[in-house]
Amino acid sequence: MKNTFTVKDIKERIALLEEQTQIMEATLRDKAQETYNSFRPMNILKNTVHSISSSPQLKRDIFSTVVNLGMGYLGTRLLMGKGGLAKKAAGAALQLGAGNGISKKVTIWKKFISGFFSKDKKAA
Repeated sequence: MKNTFTVKDIKERIALLEEQTQIMEATLRDKAQETYNSFRPMNILKNTVHSISSSPQLKRDIFSTVVNLGMGYLGTRLLMGKGGLAKKAAGAALQLGAGNGISKKVTIWKKFISGFFSKDKKAA
């Protein structure tokens, strides 16, 4: 049995499909604009900072690494500066401690840097 459609039915169906097409085009435009905005440098930085601040373990590890770098710098200043044997020994100890601390945190830094290139960023 063959379905027969009137001209009115066909025009209504065309109008419905055109309306659906306009909605889909608007949604696609919005998504494209959202994607474009997410690739702006400020938004990438903001998303990275947000991901760091949402992970307490990562914050602790980065803080620890910064402290170790500061100790290494201070150790270098003490080691290379003028002073006696005790001062230079303290500088060497600080550098050794900082170097060991930093070498243990290499995976943390890899995770931090890979956050810049992560695909699953949420728009803020």
